[in-house]
This record gives sequence, structure tokens and C-alpha cells, in this order.
Amino acid sequence: MTARKICYNGIYHNETDPVLQAGNKSYRYGDGFFETIKVWKGALVLDEYHQKRIEKSLRLLQYTMPAHFNIKHVFNQAVQLCEKNGCAHAARVRLSFSNGNGGLFDGDDQLQYIIEAWPLEPANNDFNENGLVTGFFPEIKKSCDSYANIKSASALLYAVAANYSQQQKWNDCIILNQRENICETIIANLFWIKDDRIFTPALTEGCVEGVMRSYLIDQIGTVTETPCRTADLLQADEVFLTNAIRGIRWVRSIEDANYKGSTSRKLHEQHIKSLF
Repeated sequence: MTARKICYNGIYHNETDPVLQAGNKSYRYGDGFFETIKVWKGALVLDEYHQKRIEKSLRLLQYTMPAHFNIKHVFNQAVQLCEKNGCAHAARVRLSFSNGNGGLFDGDDQLQYIIEAWPLEPANNDFNENGLVTGFFPEIKKSCDSYANIKSASALLYAVAANYSQQQKWNDCIILNQRENICETIIANLFWIKDDRIFTPALTEGCVEGVMRSYLIDQIGTVTETPCRTADLLQADEVFLTNAIRGIRWVRSIEDANYKGSTSRKLHEQHIKSLF
């Protein structure tokens, strides 16, 4: 079997090849961020949204970019990597950026990136008929600063929450912020519907500025971004999650609260189905 490839700073390697140095700042300190992108029929889905978020993250983190660095060129390399890995028709791509090698107060501070690509089952395009089962993660609360909006390589909170979710036999886990408000889930942004109105936590609540979240807000046009208490969520008519790979996923239950999924399905049909 041919070894799967990765792309490290524009050069293709076998995925088993050692490419990162021990001094890589993302490895040492979580000084990095990543982007999860869906490839469908040889093209990156919502590439303009991904590019905008990458550029915003680079500015916020003040990374030093190599000469002639071009995000569209990196996107082309992602598609080429999918072709090399035999998954250009349907793939999940992870694009990871890190702030060079060295210590906290020294180092080369030169942007590095790794592209990974895996096959994706076409079933990921479908609306989830059975609904998700989830609940609240009580242990760690997320901050509400502007850095909380990026997809940080420092993901201890999510790793611990994922372990907790597995212990509870849930599909996902709801993260709270330091204000005890709803923030997001481990791998998705969260929306809720009450009396035919659609809501989602504001970015000032510390949630990741998700690409699918941004796309849906633009498409629907009437989404209210607001703080959300646990009681608001438990009294909602519907709850759904969004991310770049699965689009919209309906939540069937949050602990003892149960929800319908009819409007979530309509939103999937209206705004997600045409993407894939």
C-alpha cells in the first residue's frame, strides 16, 4: 500500500517521515492554529471564508510570513495532496500553522505549515437522521478574549472535554465560558431555535469563529448573536451544531431535554446541500 503523503512547507513527504523539530513552538507551547477544510470534487468548500479566517489569525498572532507566502498557493497544494492521497473527490484537510522553532523569548519566528488529507465518506454530506446526544462539560471554562475565536493549536480544553464526552457516551460535549454561558461544543459551533427565531452565541462569548457559522449567518440573514444561558438552551425548540465538514447536525437531546429537528433539516436542505 502506498504511504499517505503530507505537505510540510510546500514539500511532500510520507506521513511517517519526521519533519517537525522538537523545538517547534506549536508542539512546545501550542503557539499555532489550524484550519479544517472540506474538499469536494477537487475543490475546497467555502475557500474564501477559510482564507479570511487564516488571514485574521495570522494578523492577530503577528506571525512573520516567509517571502512570497500565498494562501491560495497553499490551498492549491492542499488539493494536490488530496490527489496524491487518492481522495480528491471527498476529503478532510487539516492545515496547521506554527510560529517557527525556539523558546518563548527567542527563536526563528518563521511561519511553518503542514497539510494533511484523509478520505471522507460521502455520508458526511447527509443530514443526521437520528440526532446527536450531548451534555454540558463542567470542568474547564473557556476565556472570552479575541484569541478564543481562532482554532488554536492549544487544545487541552477540548481534549479533556472529548474524554469526558466519551465517558458519558455522548456524541459531543457543550463548552461553557468563564461567564458560565454557552460557548460552543468540542468540534462545532452551536445554534438554537426558539419561537421560529435562530440564535447563536456571539463571538464575544469566546466561541471559535467557525467558517460554517459565518456562512450560515450570511445566508440566513436573521440570526441573532447573543449570550446564552444553559436555561435558554434547555428551553429551546431546536438545537443544531455546525462545522466545515458536516455542515448542520441536529441535536436530539441535551441531558434530559429533548428537541425536534424539522427546522434544522430545512436549513440543511436550503443552505448546505448545494455546497456538497
